[in-house]
Amino acid sequence: MPTKQTTIKTIALTKHYGKHIGIQNLNLQVNQGEIFGFLGPNGAGKTTTIRTLLDMIRPTSGKATIFGYDTQQETQRIHNQIAYLPGELGFPKNWTAQRTIRYMFKLYNRTIEWSAVKQLARQLSLDMDKKIHELSKGNKQKIGIILALVPDVDLLILDEPTSGLDPLIKNEFYNLLAEKQVQSNCTVFLSSHQLEEVEKVAHRVGIINRGALIEVSTLAELKRLAFKHVEIQLASSADAKLPTQLKKTARNVSVQDSKLSFVCSRSNLDAVLAWLQTVDFRDVNVRNSTLEDIFLEYYQVSSYDNRLNKDGEAA
Repeated sequence: MPTKQTTIKTIALTKHYGKHIGIQNLNLQVNQGEIFGFLGPNGAGKTTTIRTLLDMIRPTSGKATIFGYDTQQETQRIHNQIAYLPGELGFPKNWTAQRTIRYMFKLYNRTIEWSAVKQLARQLSLDMDKKIHELSKGNKQKIGIILALVPDVDLLILDEPTSGLDPLIKNEFYNLLAEKQVQSNCTVFLSSHQLEEVEKVAHRVGIINRGALIEVSTLAELKRLAFKHVEIQLASSADAKLPTQLKKTARNVSVQDSKLSFVCSRSNLDAVLAWLQTVDFRDVNVRNSTLEDIFLEYYQVSSYDNRLNKDGEAA
């Protein structure tokens, strides 16, 4: 049975494709019963991580465990307890959606209630009598969602699960996912590049870029540590320049006549306020970073370099 504390654990997990780095020294822990959002741009290493966890590809070095079992030594035991939705789906073109679903459950020896399949198909607006070649990408994705959500498993691994879905169905999917997690207390490993979707359901998020894990945190903690966006309307354009101590840490500095804007950390706000006491200004506006701002900040190369230590771990 799964351990109660940890569902997924990686230790210095590394995968190279020749000279190309897929993932590098990935140290990650996903707790039992949580929805973990695995975020990163396309090509960041999300799918490589998943395929390595599932033993679809072997790591160059390092190791991983799921439910406490070594992913290379206990593959079948692990697979019996998980459902996986890949980023790309391939089904026989002339089969109906219904035949495809029945076949896939039989192939993987899943015991399911067909009434649950029909109910989920209704909720997702999937016509199960249509053949695969008649379905759009989004409707094919709905088949994958049914295959993932219906079985009673301990872990869901979902790779870009809402690809091709329209906004209403995306929202319905996340409602269904949250409902399933609460009812079954399963663990969910949710890979995506869409922060605004993941934040609806995730308990914690990990941000990966260029193969390295650069942050693991709750969304609330990310907001707390967020940068501040500062806009200052000065009385004179001559004053529209930052003092030396702020220049070293401020980012995205912009000057338009007497208007000065920049981004700084929370810890630098006192220095900003002290400086304002020495100049004549008309207005000050300080706003918190949105989650999207934070997400993009972590994607920037300079941010990526500053947040990594020499081993490629989150600093």
